[in-house]
Amino acid sequence: MFFSSLVTAAALASSALAMPSPWRAWKHADACLTRDEATAMVDVYKNLISAYKDADCEKYCHKDFADYSDSINTFLNQPLGGPTFATKDIFMAAQNENPPFPLVVDSIDAVDCTVIALRWHATFGEANLPNKGITVLQLSKDSGDWQIKLIDTEFNALTWLRDMGGSYDWEGKTYGPEADAPPA
Repeated sequence: MFFSSLVTAAALASSALAMPSPWRAWKHADACLTRDEATAMVDVYKNLISAYKDADCEKYCHKDFADYSDSINTFLNQPLGGPTFATKDIFMAAQNENPPFPLVVDSIDAVDCTVIALRWHATFGEANLPNKGITVLQLSKDSGDWQIKLIDTEFNALTWLRDMGGSYDWEGKTYGPEADAPPA
């Protein structure tokens, strides 16, 4: 009798341990982005690129911030696959040197717990050609508020080059700010 009571108590205890913990669910309930929070963080990203202010970067970029873009690395003669701006301070210095440009967010295509994928375009500069890009933002809430920890962005670097007043040669033809666009 004592043995069967012990087995019953052990079975009840093990099934209780297997149940999801309400404490765990409550503790992590705010660790995933809501759609509204994702939209707000996309606005932060847009401002960091198109209307940069140090105060925004200080507030919304994580202490371990990094930015990756092979598109930008080609302009900076940096290794492909490596960080474009490896730290928050390097990013801040670069953004203070760059003129703002009109980044328009076309869509927020995916929102995961801490990741946002978005599409954008920008039309600016000497060539004034539309340039489309894709950005993935990795966020963190370990400081209490959502912050951007990683930016990974790619875009048409050749169109961007023309918008900045540069040119390139392709199959014997030069494409610059005033040249015709390459055939589709």
